[in-house]
Amino acid sequence: MIDQFKFIDLFSGIGGFHLAMHSLGGVCVFASEIDRHARKTYEYNFQNISPQLFSNKQDETINLFKLFNDDIRSISPAEIPDFDILCAGFPCQPFSQAGQKRGFDDSHNSERGNLFFNIVDILQEKKPKAFFLENVRGIVNHDNGNTFKIIREILEIELGYSFYFKVVKACDYGLPQLRPRAFMIGFRDEGILRNFVFPPEIPLKFNMSDIFQKKCSREIGFTIRVGGRGSPIDDRRNWDAYLVDGEVVKLMPPQALKMQGFPDNFELPVSSKEAMKQLGNTVAVDAVRECAKAMIEYMNNLNNNVDNIDNVNNVSDILNDAFQKKNESFGIKSYLGSKSTLLNASGNTNFIFKITGISVEKNDTIINSVNSIDSSQKIKDRLNKIRELGGYLVFSKVEVTSMEYNLKLIDSYMPHIVAAMLLEFYCNRTANISKNLNNIDIAGILKSAIQYDDFKTLEVKVKRLLVSVLLGFFPGEKWNGHYVSNGTIIVKNSGEQVAFHIIDLPALESYLYQNIKFDTPSSTRHRFGQVILEHDGSLYFKLNLQLRF
Repeated sequence: MIDQFKFIDLFSGIGGFHLAMHSLGGVCVFASEIDRHARKTYEYNFQNISPQLFSNKQDETINLFKLFNDDIRSISPAEIPDFDILCAGFPCQPFSQAGQKRGFDDSHNSERGNLFFNIVDILQEKKPKAFFLENVRGIVNHDNGNTFKIIREILEIELGYSFYFKVVKACDYGLPQLRPRAFMIGFRDEGILRNFVFPPEIPLKFNMSDIFQKKCSREIGFTIRVGGRGSPIDDRRNWDAYLVDGEVVKLMPPQALKMQGFPDNFELPVSSKEAMKQLGNTVAVDAVRECAKAMIEYMNNLNNNVDNIDNVNNVSDILNDAFQKKNESFGIKSYLGSKSTLLNASGNTNFIFKITGISVEKNDTIINSVNSIDSSQKIKDRLNKIRELGGYLVFSKVEVTSMEYNLKLIDSYMPHIVAAMLLEFYCNRTANISKNLNNIDIAGILKSAIQYDDFKTLEVKVKRLLVSVLLGFFPGEKWNGHYVSNGTIIVKNSGEQVAFHIIDLPALESYLYQNIKFDTPSSTRHRFGQVILEHDGSLYFKLNLQLRF
């Protein structure tokens, strides 16, 4: 018996994951798909199954954003409702022949290769019990296995999940289609006795003759693909032409739906061309369902064996409560060991700049020439290359709305101020906050967008930002403007301790202003530092904000 569980569905196109998990008792609490045609099909078929996703009534507990999301980059993971299982068919084109095997470095189509790191951010923030990821078979050997190694190490070492994978064909689990795909499944808090196994293969439920309802020369069909439709039947690139009763017949959406395991009542309210594209992008429902069933049973068994762990966690909760009593809390920052962070890098702290001054005809040239730079100071060198090619960066927005909201709560122009400081840091390596701000004012970078009478005005606002980050807001959550602690304790290299209380706010502001520095986090992990071609044909570049003592 499988207990009811909650799941989220990311990048699965028309909802193959949703259909499979729902059939096993799952409740979808959040979904994200950016393609407008796929969104139309998704909502058309799931508005009755999961009406809560499409309700116009917004829930105050989730910060007033839609549960059927479009661009996953626009929201903070903290805003997503709690769930048990993350399901994602993250974009496969960057790792396939169709995507020229660009992988994580793909920025030619709205960062499709980097969406894996959005999944990582969500897992890190929400800590669900399990994940189920799907991608093309080629991801296993992409870049001589380095891509798959990165994926596995992040999930296992950085996030603490177990990791199981298998290249699964749709025909392994009853459907008459080849469709080899890498299935990746993992569990949180599994411990050392890791023994999940993918379910045994099952016979075909029907074959291609059943699909066409006539005699077909093939029992198992070709892999349904996105492109290349219409090749001759004897061409090696053919995948949609079949010999049926001695005649060449082209595969159409009704047959493709059945090959993918969708029920007869599933509808495609789009053109035939768009329908075939959607079916080429989705998962094989039966293959997902069989593997998910084994995953859920294993997950439930794990949950039944964590009573002792829960008792330990209860002790931790009690200690946390003791240190969060009203009017008694202090934060601690230490110089002992590695440098302490004031603001940790994440996808929530990315700032987006539009590249202007370059004609559309040069898009591919600038993307390839800039993103190929891999020097020791590659971000600085890439920015210099953009300028060399005649482009310049104009601040567009903060990537995640909660971060932008928090900055504007301090000052309406704070996003612009921080963006200008980031440019100064990455272009000229001016890390110290006070020196950085002084350079920006001298260069006049801000004055085109913001009119301030003097440098002191900017200084006051930046000091207020630093204190707020220390005592108040988190980038991934909308802030209410209140401080959550009454001050901070600084542990110096010598071991000496200095306490700053909000009663003496000027001293705390001055200390932070003189000691906080910009820092450069991993550009791959946090998805910044590349020229990106967006869907509207514009070029963008992201810079990430990380602050250290």
